[in-house]
Amino acid sequence: MGNLSDNFNSKDFACKCQNCKGSGEYKIHLGLIGALEMIASHFKKTPKVHSGFRCDESSEKTGGAKRSIHNMGKAAHISIDGVALNELYIFAKSLEELRGLGFYPKDSFIHIDTRPGDRTEWVKEGDLYGPLTAEKKKQYGLI
Repeated sequence: MGNLSDNFNSKDFACKCQNCKGSGEYKIHLGLIGALEMIASHFKKTPKVHSGFRCDESSEKTGGAKRSIHNMGKAAHISIDGVALNELYIFAKSLEELRGLGFYPKDSFIHIDTRPGDRTEWVKEGDLYGPLTAEKKKQYGLI
């Protein structure tokens, strides 16, 4: 059991940059934890959190905005051993509380977040980010 939920601990979301490593600094949105628990329940496996909270410095070093969704504790990059990335993405898309969805086929994870507003979906191909169009969804088996 975790200290945040049945399957997750604060260390799963702590910033992993050199400055924060070991400090345990993190922020987490409870809606994100709830969505992750629904994913774990559906697949009967705990998702691996590749990246959760990022401090401002870490976000800037990874090319993100200084005040990104990760900085607010509302985002995570996840995968599940033995679950195809497209299956994970399709299920995550069914969860209404997830407003941001990114498909990262080369990195072998998906991005999920609980940002406010309309849903947005994208794909990262190589170093380029682009909209997840109907054509791209078909290409990656997301429909």
